[in-house]
Amino acid sequence: MKCDLCGREGVSKALKICLECIREKPKECVPFIKRAHKKREKFGLPAKLPRNKNGVKCGICGNECEILEGEKGFCGLRINENGKLKNLAGIPERGLLEFYYDLLPTNCVSSWVCKERKGKNLAVFYGACSFDCLYCQNWHYREMASRLSPIISADKLAKMVDDETRCICF
Repeated sequence: MKCDLCGREGVSKALKICLECIREKPKECVPFIKRAHKKREKFGLPAKLPRNKNGVKCGICGNECEILEGEKGFCGLRINENGKLKNLAGIPERGLLEFYYDLLPTNCVSSWVCKERKGKNLAVFYGACSFDCLYCQNWHYREMASRLSPIISADKLAKMVDDETRCICF
């Protein structure tokens, strides 16, 4: 695939521009970056931070969304209903998440936290995020916010830890 700006080979499929253009021509890259972020809307999530003086301010994260009636915050889990913010998925007893076992813990902080490399890692992924990283390796977990599933109880997650679990990464 060739870069839409300079024609070089080896470009990002999501952006359709190359790393050199991103570094050398950042202003020209803005439309490509905005288009990539706009794809969030296919998951029912806002393409940009909700900011509206008439909205209810959410202070859960640093984005501080101002959410209009019936709209969702940037994370996809907070909604303004009748002038009050409602959490769509998480309460202390349960949360919107998925998990899996990594039998060879390679993408975990275990290298400096867990000295023992035998056993398995329990990798836990939440279904919402207040970041919007273009190259997120776990972007597909964002889809959980649009379908509000699966909801996992704290008890079920705790029961997934067994004698072979050496590390839990969130």
